[in-house]
Amino acid sequence: MKLRNILSAAAIVLAVACGPGGKKTVISGTLPLDYQFIDTLSVFFEDSLLVSMPVDTVSGAYKIEVPVDITKLGILATPYFQTPFVSDGSALTLSLKAEENPKLVAAPGGEIGLTGRLNNYMKAMMDIQMEVMAEMPQYDPDEFTEAEMMAKAAELLEPYKPKIKDLNVNAIRENSDNVIAVYVLMSSEMDQDFPALLQGLSPEIKARKDVKLLLDQLSSAGATSPGGRFFDFEASLDPNNLEGTRVHLSDYVGKGKFILLDFWASWCGPCRAEVPYIKAAYEAHIGDNFDVVSVALNDDPDDSAVAAVDLGIVWNSLIGAGTKPGELYGINTIPHLILFAPDGTILARGFRGAEIEETLAKFLQ
Repeated sequence: MKLRNILSAAAIVLAVACGPGGKKTVISGTLPLDYQFIDTLSVFFEDSLLVSMPVDTVSGAYKIEVPVDITKLGILATPYFQTPFVSDGSALTLSLKAEENPKLVAAPGGEIGLTGRLNNYMKAMMDIQMEVMAEMPQYDPDEFTEAEMMAKAAELLEPYKPKIKDLNVNAIRENSDNVIAVYVLMSSEMDQDFPALLQGLSPEIKARKDVKLLLDQLSSAGATSPGGRFFDFEASLDPNNLEGTRVHLSDYVGKGKFILLDFWASWCGPCRAEVPYIKAAYEAHIGDNFDVVSVALNDDPDDSAVAAVDLGIVWNSLIGAGTKPGELYGINTIPHLILFAPDGTILARGFRGAEIEETLAKFLQ
């Protein structure tokens, strides 16, 4: 991200937003000598540049004042790193310890505040990831395929899922009035607790566009829960002929077979890890009453087609569907699997890994 050529208008915006009497978050301190190659610090509120301020070239001193807004994620950025924070009026300073990633922390004598909460949540998640990685075998392309390694990572992560869920649920409930809840929600899977968590958010957080989208997805997920009928959508079969190979979900679902529908994307590591489980189900049950359909969501058609070959997806692979199927079925994370009855009724959704065979065993006779 190029941050050196900053629009001077940003400083004017800041001056207006932080006018006399306006509450502000002050980020200040002195860069250590080995970081004084940084000459500019910039603050973004999510995707919008708010202000850019120079660092004193002699002392390394810096000071930035930004308006308080706990509904948006702040980003302190340099050309070399970025670190998130929540602008709640707490005084902050940059921590640049050699053994840690750069982060904003409470200034000496200041309150921990919401940024401290965010840091604690991120550290807890990182600790879990490190525990999982410590158990991972060394990658040897002659011994494991990429999909097999991803499957192994998913297997090792499984015992940690209850701990991750508790961490996420607690973080959302404790931060229902600020952006930390949104940060956590965007990486959480929809389950039976999701509706209550969303409804418990403050009106200001519910007013965010991304949260409104989650609420819409939740409504769509409810409409496509087990017992409901499938919603049709359009996709393609060939990246070289997207318009000439258009197909519909209804070409497969509701035609007298059980259909296992897999929503995935080439860029999604967990989706790749799911492929061996889907392949096992396909090989065990393919026949007159069962088939599998994979649909790439929000993915470049060429990337989808290449990944399908690399991963050994030999069943029906639909590409070029964009984001519409995810909106119809209320999907906020992938992979996501749905099982349809021969008449198109939804039998189950949201199962993963070893649950695939368990789910199929309930319905396929």
